[in-house]
Parts: sequence; C-alpha cells; structure tokens
Amino acid sequence: MSYRPTSQRSNLTIGLLSELRHLRDVIRVLVWRDQRGRYTTTLMGVVWAVAAPVLFLMTFYFLFTFVMPLAIPNYASHVFVGLVAWTWFQSTISESVGCIVGNQSLISQPRFPVAALPVASAMSNLLTLCLTLPVLMLVLLAEGSRAGLSLVTLPVILLCQLVVILAIAFLVAALNVRFRDLGYIVPILLQLFMFATPIFYDYAAVPDRARAVLALNPLVTLVQSYREVLILGEWPDWTALGLVFLGGMVVLVLTWRYFHAASADFLEEV
Repeated sequence: MSYRPTSQRSNLTIGLLSELRHLRDVIRVLVWRDQRGRYTTTLMGVVWAVAAPVLFLMTFYFLFTFVMPLAIPNYASHVFVGLVAWTWFQSTISESVGCIVGNQSLISQPRFPVAALPVASAMSNLLTLCLTLPVLMLVLLAEGSRAGLSLVTLPVILLCQLVVILAIAFLVAALNVRFRDLGYIVPILLQLFMFATPIFYDYAAVPDRARAVLALNPLVTLVQSYREVLILGEWPDWTALGLVFLGGMVVLVLTWRYFHAASADFLEEV
C-alpha cells in the first residue's frame, strides 16, 4: 500500500512523457509537410521565403530614403530587421486563425493533438525566418553592423517572441471555430498592428505620449531588442524583455486553458 502513490506518480510521468513525445512527433510531421508544400512544389523554391520581406524592404527604403527621408542611420538594416520579426508574427497569426477549421480531417483522427496545429505553424514560420537570415546578414554587413558577443542573446529574444506568438495563436485558433467573422477581422487588425510596430520608423522619434501607448505592444520591445543586438551590437534591455516574457507566459497559460477547454467541441463545430 505504501508504494502505490509512488507507482501512480510514475505512471502519470510516463504517460505525460509519452504524450509529449507524440506531440513533438506530430509537430515535426506538420512542419515538414508545410515546408514541403511551400517550397518543394514551386518553381523558385525557398526564394519565396525571402521575396516578400525583400520587396517590402525595397519599397520602404525608396519611400523613406528618397521620397520622404526619415534620416534613420542604417535604414535598410533598420527596416529589414523589423520586417523579419514582423513576418514571423503576422504569418503565424494569419495561419492560426484557420488552422482548426481548415484541418477537419486531422482533428477527427483519434488521439490527434489539436494543440499541435498552431504550434506547428509558429515553428514552420520560424524556419522560414531562418531562411531569410543569410540575406539579413548581407544587409547588416553592407551597412557596417557592429554585432558582436551580444548575438548570443538572439535565442532568448526568439523565445520571447515565440511565447507572444503562441499566446495569440491559441486564442484566435479557438475563437475562429465559433466566430467565423474572425477570419475577416484578424487581417484588418494585423494591418493596424503593423503601424503600431516600429518597422519603418524610429521608435525614439515618436512623441512621448504616443510612445507610452505603443509601449503596450510587446513587438515594440522585441523589434528594438533585435536591432540593439544585430545593428548596434549592444545587449538588449533585459528588464523590458523580461516583462514581455512574463506577460506573454501569463497570457499563454490563459489562452492555452481556453483553447484546451474549447477543443472538446471543435469536431462538432467545424
């Protein structure tokens, strides 16, 4: 009798580890399927991974260097760093909106972990971000980036952004099952959110009152952190980054619990 609690805890641990391995394997398969669908079946392949941010870079660079100069040093690097971070966020949230309703055949399978769908979208878009890094490094080198030892903090910043992305992805994925209008609302909100993120402008040049409002946007801290590390070679603001991580974790726990509770009705409602 005295060994039963230990045995039960051991069985629970084994079961949890088994579920986590299953989740990991499903995410791996979904990411591989998504990457293969994006690039192996197209003529230009991985070129498409960098085409969109490069085209946006060229547009912003022309507008705000020659038409309406903003006088921001290393402007190509400034914009490209912001675009790479923003593209990961925007692509994942856009895909997460329809990841449940668009995969009815998957969620109807026994033991399929529906939570793998938004996570796989985030990880697949993270891989796409990695594909743009060589072009980003060329731009940084061309403009004299001072990146150095502080590069070791990049995984920390990426982790913070992943937490923020997943916190929103779980929410929109679950809400869209019941409220299909979200598929039209989210793209509009993302367009507005892009202007609230200092991608093509300098956050330091924003008036104090507006800056206090923009500071509520976690992407402001993340984009500024990327620039501090990649362009200036400085260490990120650990206090601001820590607040983003802690706040993101709190929201992630809440949205995950909502997603988990709502997932019981997904199959009936899709």
